[in-house]
Amino acid sequence: MSVFNGKGNKSGEEEELVEVCGGRRVDENASDGSEDSSEDEEGERLERESEGEESAVKRIGKGEVWMLGVRHSLVEEFAVVRSYESSLFWLTYRADFCEMAPYGIRSDAGWGCMLRAAQMVLAHALRRHCKGPSWTPPRSLKQRRADPFLRDLLTWLADVPHPHCFYSIHKMVAAGLPLKMLPGEWYGPTTASHVLKTLTHMHSNHLRTHVAPNATLYKQAVHQLMDEHHAHSHARTHEQPLAHPLQIRSSASPRTHHWDKALLLLVPLRLGLKTFNHTSYAQTLATTFSLPQSLGFIGGSPRHALWFYAASADGQSLYGLDPHTVQTAPVLAHKNKKSTPTNDSVIRFDDAYLRSVHCDRPSVMDMSKIDPSLSLAFYCKHHDDFHTLCTSIQRMNEHCSQQNKPILFDILQAPPDYDADVSHVMAEMCFADSNDEDDDNGVGTDEDMQQLSDEDDYVML
Repeated sequence: MSVFNGKGNKSGEEEELVEVCGGRRVDENASDGSEDSSEDEEGERLERESEGEESAVKRIGKGEVWMLGVRHSLVEEFAVVRSYESSLFWLTYRADFCEMAPYGIRSDAGWGCMLRAAQMVLAHALRRHCKGPSWTPPRSLKQRRADPFLRDLLTWLADVPHPHCFYSIHKMVAAGLPLKMLPGEWYGPTTASHVLKTLTHMHSNHLRTHVAPNATLYKQAVHQLMDEHHAHSHARTHEQPLAHPLQIRSSASPRTHHWDKALLLLVPLRLGLKTFNHTSYAQTLATTFSLPQSLGFIGGSPRHALWFYAASADGQSLYGLDPHTVQTAPVLAHKNKKSTPTNDSVIRFDDAYLRSVHCDRPSVMDMSKIDPSLSLAFYCKHHDDFHTLCTSIQRMNEHCSQQNKPILFDILQAPPDYDADVSHVMAEMCFADSNDEDDDNGVGTDEDMQQLSDEDDYVML
């Protein structure tokens, strides 16, 4: 795996752009995952960490990073940053899982990296939803094994054929079949986003997922999704139809939105034709990590996907977790049972599996090297959170316009309905223009209108 070095120089533009939102701090509590390692393994790990820290300090100088809505100095807070990074869930290739029949596939190595990156986004969204933004896993393996949330989350993500493993690689591949994706084919960020949407819809106890189309976020679509139990009554009231470019709409009082679940918002983008347009998008993309709702994005270099959770404040470097490590898949705790009681384990929570979901060596990548296709991710706990996110994005867009730079994506109230009948609207517009001309020309008496009628006949089509 290549590691690209970035620069750490701050700019006035960076400082101005990140004013759209505030930051927060992350607790220092995190797991090291090494208490049961042998002395040789521990020595090798410490040596690797020492080399990584030295190279990182040389690389970043006095640079700062935005990490999932929190700003850090990589020199003054290096230990805090590394501690939190090691607490993130690292989901990688797995081997020796149950065969994907009839394809004979028992490992996703070489093709499943984008799905694993999507799993990491989902894992952090569930972590933030269930435990809050500053929670970190317990330090000891014994405490992790006994933690109810960790047991649930790792069960949901385990690659075993069980009804409780909602987000396994098997379920993700099954969700990809209607999208014309077969096991063994490489997924792009847009397809992976729709896979998450399908799976969270099936297991909707916590989240609903919205995938924004064509680099445009329509608020109405999000409200319809999140106010699902109000959708039918809302449709019967015939509230204002979808916006049309020629539609004349009257103002209406705002509706009260009732969200019964949190929102996972995914925004697939293409920021360049063949290569990432670093000059136009780098600073704005880095600033999205400053938003409190940010879950980073999935992307990477061509055919090499990662989950990026942080960016340098100057837009030069990205920090992510790389799934390109093959590990053994977990196994069922009860191989002969098709169903497992709720008070029993579905999988074996052995030490190896608990250690395998954390990484102490995150990847650093030069932002200019990424593929232009990516998918931004945001978590909104409630409607007010979503409103704050939209306001922040709109301010970023205004800043981009002032700098003559393209925006990442647009936010509109509703999508246009080009199939709508707008003949009456066109007639009103035309008659309004005609009346204005008559008033300007002093035409309006019955005698004048009769004279015009005698000279020429006009037909309004």
